[in-house]
Amino acid sequence: MSLLGPGSSHAKLVGKRVLLKSSLFSRAFSGTIVAADEVGFCFTSDDLISALREITGNALNSMDAPNVYLPFSTLEWLVFSEMKSAAASA
Repeated sequence: MSLLGPGSSHAKLVGKRVLLKSSLFSRAFSGTIVAADEVGFCFTSDDLISALREITGNALNSMDAPNVYLPFSTLEWLVFSEMKSAAASA
């Protein structure tokens, strides 16, 4: 996955711990955004992986440390925090 340049708002999410709600699931998940491109982002979340394991049965059992790619179009909401000094200057 190619990462966006440093000026992109999507790239600013990389490395952030977030809470998000996707239209693909009925509940929200916490995790970390590990990569982003112009279409979506790669999200690592133990809670989300557990939910996917329940849905898919044994399909994910052979994968070590899976990440999930979510298109921005499925995102209903996203919560993250910034340092207070960064938020004050924005």
